[in-house]
Amino acid sequence: MSNRPPVHDILSLACRAPSVHNSQPWRWRVEGDRVDLFADYRRQLVYADPARRDLMISCGTALHHLQVAAAGLGWRARVRRLPDASDERHVATALLRPSAASAPEVELLDALVRRRTDRRRFTSWPVPAERLNTLASVGGSWGAQVLPVPGEATRERLRRLTRRADLVQQRNQRYVAELAAWVAGTPSRGEGVPAGHLPVRGEDDPVEATYRRFPGGTLVEGDSGPGDPGDGMLLVCTSSDDTISRIRAGEALSAVWLRATQDHLSLVPLSQAVEVDETRRELQTSILGDLAFPQILLRVGWPSSSHEDLEQTPRRPLEDVLEIR
Repeated sequence: MSNRPPVHDILSLACRAPSVHNSQPWRWRVEGDRVDLFADYRRQLVYADPARRDLMISCGTALHHLQVAAAGLGWRARVRRLPDASDERHVATALLRPSAASAPEVELLDALVRRRTDRRRFTSWPVPAERLNTLASVGGSWGAQVLPVPGEATRERLRRLTRRADLVQQRNQRYVAELAAWVAGTPSRGEGVPAGHLPVRGEDDPVEATYRRFPGGTLVEGDSGPGDPGDGMLLVCTSSDDTISRIRAGEALSAVWLRATQDHLSLVPLSQAVEVDETRRELQTSILGDLAFPQILLRVGWPSSSHEDLEQTPRRPLEDVLEIR
């Protein structure tokens, strides 16, 4: 084994991390076996994410992907989060050390490569409680609380909050323009959400419409079978609402998503209700009883076997986000 970590391979895999609107708001700096991750505030969604919550959660997913990629390629990442107290843009420092990859680490890396954001309709098969509990446990080991949402009544309250937040955001024409900018014409720049990854938007399915913040795309749904979607929900929250809490929430999100991929489940993050002050406060008080701060809502379900696999969404060239010293 070489004593030099394969940083290009590791970071190419880390950059496959999911991010809000596929904005990829991160930069990497490499010096020897040290990798530094920085938040790129220039890629902030000003109207959707004024508090930079989604941006820092996105950086957290990249940090988790870095650790998974390194381990799957035979390297251990020793991570220090927020290493510079004077600069919250400096998300983490990771020191890479050789370490034999275990079979579970290689399998998790395979899930990282296969992971997609599939917004197509779920089947009616319910997600068993034990599956949701396993996902919650996996995410909770990364420093955030991941709570399965029990009961249809609570899930419906979360749907209502999501719908209300969406209505508030849609009244802001600057938000609408910002949202459209991350769909129209962005794949050529290696960013944004391609229209081919967004289902054709039908108005005859109000439940599904709740979860589709983007304008209608060109992705044909296919047959997902009869009945309403049998989805489950997970709520990622933290004991504080500071920068490191959001980073931890992103790591937990990534961990849950990769495990869901291993379990052949689809996962779609829903951030609208946390982006709007009014709905976030209600979520925190009425759902969480002021015992935790909500960071992001996750919808989990079984995809239809008739759905064709999606291509990976575009990524920016590594040289655009990497500095080697």
